[in-house]
Amino acid sequence: MKSTFIIGTRKSKLAMCQSQLVQKQLQERFPQLNFQLQPIVTEGDRNLHDSLQKIGGKGVFVKEIEHELLTSKIDFAVHSLKDVPPVLPDTLTIGAIPQRASAFDCLITVAPLKSLADLPQHARIGTNSLRREGQLLHARPDLEIVPIRGNVDTRLAKIASEHLAGIVLAEAGLDRLAVDIAPYYRYSLQDVILPATGQGALAIECRQADTDTLALLAALHDTHTANCVQIERAFLKKLGGSCNFPIGAYATQNALGFEFKGLVAAQDGTQWYPIENRGPLTAKLGATAAAILIDQGALTALNVE
Repeated sequence: MKSTFIIGTRKSKLAMCQSQLVQKQLQERFPQLNFQLQPIVTEGDRNLHDSLQKIGGKGVFVKEIEHELLTSKIDFAVHSLKDVPPVLPDTLTIGAIPQRASAFDCLITVAPLKSLADLPQHARIGTNSLRREGQLLHARPDLEIVPIRGNVDTRLAKIASEHLAGIVLAEAGLDRLAVDIAPYYRYSLQDVILPATGQGALAIECRQADTDTLALLAALHDTHTANCVQIERAFLKKLGGSCNFPIGAYATQNALGFEFKGLVAAQDGTQWYPIENRGPLTAKLGATAAAILIDQGALTALNVE
């Protein structure tokens, strides 16, 4: 086994933070080895002006990193799992999925909330996510959704510059970065918005044939998280979507098996296709749920035929 491993990562503050967490965990487990970070600029990082849907949607945060893997310039890559399309290049694989952080979204607001109803009528809310937009408008059709992109600091700054009542952010990102949101307030949307497939989880991607790297990554793999996100990704794959589609998915495990909640919603929240099911991993809950929603006509909400 070689002594140095190169970790590919996006250059954003959150991506670097997540990759450093993986680097630290591997260094603690394998002190005799060296793990080096290699920042890589992706299309999603270069183009911060257009919507993710306009610049390609699927894979805009991973394609360049996967190219570095395919050409053996890096040994493995750390992604936010929600950014990873359900279908990978033929020779690549997800070598490990560490334990998941919070899967949920939260609302950062200028005034404290006890419920979503506390937002003023026609409040301006910042998010670039069709999934978040559709679910918010289903709950509060009066809200005005303002598209915003950028890192956490950029989005927080837009609360003032865009005169927003609040912005939607992923709890996992805020927690990993330990962001000080003062003078704003944080309200959990756990009971309002279903998360994106794999949200809160990391995916460590490598080459299928790289047995040395796969052996290392196995030390970080969390089977519970992997099983849950497997169900969620099967739901997304069956629907033919990506993390940029208005699709929510969340699976949990208990003593009786797995519970899955899925959703397809129109961008404006007027079309609404929720589903819940339970069973063992072998029941293929995600794919089964997606097939049911497709039969119900859910693809019309995605503008997909």
